[in-house]
Order: sequence, then structure tokens, then C-alpha cells
Amino acid sequence: MIASTFTLSIVLILTLRLFQWLAAYQEAVVDFIWCRSHATKLQTLTVKRKELHREQQSVSAQDQYARWTKLNRQISQLDTEITNVTSQLVKQRQSGIQVLSRLRLLLFTIPLTVLKFWKGKLPVFSLPSDLFPHMLKGIMSQGWAAAALGPIRYVLKGPVQVTEMHIETTVCLAIWLWALTRVIDTTEFVVRNLCN
Repeated sequence: MIASTFTLSIVLILTLRLFQWLAAYQEAVVDFIWCRSHATKLQTLTVKRKELHREQQSVSAQDQYARWTKLNRQISQLDTEITNVTSQLVKQRQSGIQVLSRLRLLLFTIPLTVLKFWKGKLPVFSLPSDLFPHMLKGIMSQGWAAAALGPIRYVLKGPVQVTEMHIETTVCLAIWLWALTRVIDTTEFVVRNLCN
């Protein structure tokens, strides 16, 4: 049970981080999935407009006025069509981005948050007892009250040895997830600054 929860949490965090890294390509993904027809129509209209504009530039407005005006009318019609298709593409893209963000929320963010609250106190692994210095062992076994009451004990009883309760020090899932995200953030920050 612990291994599956631990693995699930790592997979969710790494997948969320992958989505954050791929956010720069979000519009391309939305265009590919939802807006393909509008994008291809916009591309063909833009190519057609460029061809008509090149043709209009090659025609003299004084010598062939009727042809030049006809091309100009076609270009203005294409401009209005391009603005309509562009507005439809923007609306379609916004709805696609909303769907993707809801999907990411439902599939990754909510399960990770539920996992943090539901299994947050689940011990992932134990720390060795000789890992911390003697001064911190009292805090680890008796809590921060041992550190706060240390000076009072010293005044009342003199230098007294703090008795350890030999409680196993474990790292819970919530702390492990927090540490994992901090390590990934720091690594990403270092790599980004080294590459720039």
C-alpha cells in the first residue's frame, strides 16, 4: 500500500511538472486537437490573400484600373473573411484551453491534493537514529517544547542531560512530496540559469 501510494504520488508530480514544461506548446496542441479545420482555413485564406496582393502589386493602378479595383475588392473580402475565421479560431482555442485546464485539474491536481490530505501522514521511510546531532535528538523525540524548555530546565536543575524517548523518526508522504517538488524546482532553476 505504501509503495503504490508513493509511486502514484511521484507519477502525479512528474506528470504535472511535464505539463508545466509543455505549457509553451499548449496552443499548438489545442490547434492540432480542436482547431484544425479553422487553422487550415485561415492558412489557405492567408496564402490566397498573399497571392492576390502580389498580383495587385504587379498590376499598375493607372493602366489597368478595373483589374486593380477588382483585385482590391477581392483582397478586402478576404480580409473580412480572415478576421472572421481568426475570431472563430480564437474562440475555439480558448474553449480548447479551458477543456485542457479542466482535464489537468480533474486528472492530476485534484488527485494529488486528495492524496496529500488523505495519505499525507503515511510514513514513506524512517530516518536512522544516529543521523542527527545529540542536541537535535531531544527535539526530534520530544518536539519543539524540549528546545523551548531547555533554558528553563538549565536554570532550575543545572545542566541536565536530555533523555531520549527513542521514537522512530519517519518522513511522511506530504513532506516527501514537498521535498520532491522543491528539488525539481531547484534543478529546473539551476539548469535554466546555466543554459542562459
